[in-house]
Amino acid sequence: MSCQHTVDVGAYLFGSLDPKERSAFERHLSGCDACRAEMLRFAPLPGLLGRLTLEDVENLDEIPECPPKPSRHRRVLIACAAVLVTLALAGGVLALQPRPAPTWAAQDQSTGVNASVSMVTKPWGTEMRFKLGNVKPGVRCKVVVFSREGQREIGGWWGSDHAPDEEIPGSTSFSLDRIDHLEVSDESGVLVTLRP
Repeated sequence: MSCQHTVDVGAYLFGSLDPKERSAFERHLSGCDACRAEMLRFAPLPGLLGRLTLEDVENLDEIPECPPKPSRHRRVLIACAAVLVTLALAGGVLALQPRPAPTWAAQDQSTGVNASVSMVTKPWGTEMRFKLGNVKPGVRCKVVVFSREGQREIGGWWGSDHAPDEEIPGSTSFSLDRIDHLEVSDESGVLVTLRP
């Protein structure tokens, strides 16, 4: 299976996408096996390319007519440089694959509501993606984020009329390591509490 966005893998890995394009590609990446496979395929190359010196790259076209048999190390460097040039011409560049987001899940015995949240650390705090089940339709829900220091923030509001597999976005200024727990509630009270 192929995807038209696999050409963006290199630009993403090399960090040349602007923040809006990067965010869009990260959302696409979570559901695209072809792009994730492409990222895994290129994962070892940054380390290999890091061994190249500027002199190695500058001298690629200065191969003598009867070159001596290159050493194994030199062959690896030349192969890496060739791969880099090919990727650059194709619009692809390299970096590391993002780490998977931590996920918390819980089910409240009294309300019957189940929930999971995946969280991604951002420079401004934490981005959250919720999935909820068994929530009464037609109500307004919110998430309250509690820090380890006893502070709290509202991390999002939403209506309960959504598809069962739909991800609901939320956010907080607390970094992931500062979050103690999350409470999802509606007008009647707390529906479910999520902890690490």
